[in-house]
This record gives sequence, structure tokens and C-alpha cells, in this order.
Amino acid sequence: MNSYTSVFDIYANNRVLKQQIIMLETEIVKLQEKNLRQDTEITKMQNTIWNLKKSNDLRNQEDAYKILEYFHSNHSIRRTAWRYGMEMDELYDLIPQWENCREGLKSADDYEECRIEVIGRREYDEELEEDMTKEEYEFRQRVPDADEVDKIIADYKQSNNLTLYELADKYELQINNLLKLLKENKVIDKETDAKGYASFYEEHMGSGCEWDGKSELGLIE
Repeated sequence: MNSYTSVFDIYANNRVLKQQIIMLETEIVKLQEKNLRQDTEITKMQNTIWNLKKSNDLRNQEDAYKILEYFHSNHSIRRTAWRYGMEMDELYDLIPQWENCREGLKSADDYEECRIEVIGRREYDEELEEDMTKEEYEFRQRVPDADEVDKIIADYKQSNNLTLYELADKYELQINNLLKLLKENKVIDKETDAKGYASFYEEHMGSGCEWDGKSELGLIE
């Protein structure tokens, strides 16, 4: 095999390399021009977004005065939210932001029920249990006698109006205690079998939390 490389071969190779370099340099220039156009478009979009946010903030500030005025005239978070086409939990979060304190929110007639709905029964019940006596706490954790168990199961099966939490509250039971009772008495096989579990999940976790259709909260050990 002849390993000799002629001058003509070297020249041809260099010409190919130069062509490749020119092509790459041309592509780089095109990309730079494209990026410059993109940067310009991005800057325009950012300015538009900033102007929209500024306009929206001013409008929201004006709306805030009207909403707060209405809220303080009727003392209801829920009615105020309905009046202005808002979600209750959205207004619940906004009022303290607008007023830089929670005193106005707490003055609402429906503050407690709205708070429970927003934070969920899990957090709310934990707060209540912190202030319970040992006897009160143990009563909620008790094992009901046979007669009471029959009544609980009958209420669970026959009533379409009682939610799981309403049933637990009626008999002064912790919610996990109620679910455990239902499972031990073969009313349900697992936690997610309980009636109205999707609604229960949101009530337990708070508004904005939606059940994915399969997960459990792990309330039954």
C-alpha cells in the first residue's frame, strides 16, 4: 500500500476543510441572527407580560376595594365570593393579603366553617385534639359496644345524607376509628371502599386536594 500523500491530495483535503469551515461559519451567523430575532421577540413578549401584569394589578387593586367593602358589609366569605364569581378558598386567601392581617377574615360569620373547608378536617381535628383532655381524647378512640356498633353501621348503610365525617362526629369518634370499625365489621374491605370517598378525601385534606381515584390516606392500619 502506498502511504505517500501528494501535494494535490493535501490541497484537495484542505479545500474540503475550508468549505466545511465556511459552511459552519455561515450557519453560526444564521443562528446568531435567528437568536437576535428571538431575543427581540422575547423582549417584546416580556414587556407585554409586564404591561398586562401591571394593568391587571391595578384592576385587581380596584376590585379589592369593592370586594372588601362588600365583605365587611355582609360579614360572609362565602356570600362575597359568590357575589364576585370567585372560589371561596381563593377569597379566603386573598382577604388577609389585601388587608395585611387576618382580623377582618376572622370577623366573618362563616369564618370557622370556611376555614375547616380550606385547611381540611385532618389539620382542624389535630388542633382540636391538642386542647382535649386525656379522657376526651380516649373517648374518641374508644371501641364502641355492640349496640353502638349496630347503630353506626345502620346509619352508614341507610343514610345517603350523612358524610363519613358527619357520621364520625355524630358518635364522637375519630375518623380513623370509624373506618377501622367499618373494616373490622366487614362493611368495607379497604379504606377507599367507603361511601363518598372522593368527597371525603377533599374534606379530609382541604379544598384543592382531589382524589386520584386509587390512592389511600392510610387511615386504617
